[in-house]
Amino acid sequence: MAARGEVVQSVLTGNLRANAELKLGLFGLTGLLDAEVGAYGDDAPERPALVPVARRRAAAAYGTGFDSDSAVLIGDTPRDVRAGLVGGARVIAVASGAYGAAELREAGADAVLADLRDTAAVLRAVWTPGPAARSSG
Repeated sequence: MAARGEVVQSVLTGNLRANAELKLGLFGLTGLLDAEVGAYGDDAPERPALVPVARRRAAAAYGTGFDSDSAVLIGDTPRDVRAGLVGGARVIAVASGAYGAAELREAGADAVLADLRDTAAVLRAVWTPGPAARSSG
């Protein structure tokens, strides 16, 4: 995704920004993301409030709107799904953690993937707006 110029990647997390940047650095992800347009636990106490923060920052930095079709949140918990839906983003849920595909679908995710190993499936989910992107996992 980082190689595609039309994609802005950032982070949305309940972690404080300094902690998030430390974690991203440890995994070598810093150069692949624009942390300046992300949203962090020090921006708002509840995750759903972080989505509009990130959308506003990205819009200001890139001069384009990030509406509910173009803003995509990828997460692995029902709380992540809720944050994206309430915050006005499409949600791709990844069932590689503590929550299964059924739980993430029930939470309302637009697409559910078993994991992120199938790059083609991830790209399809990102580029396909709405529930049509739903896949099994």
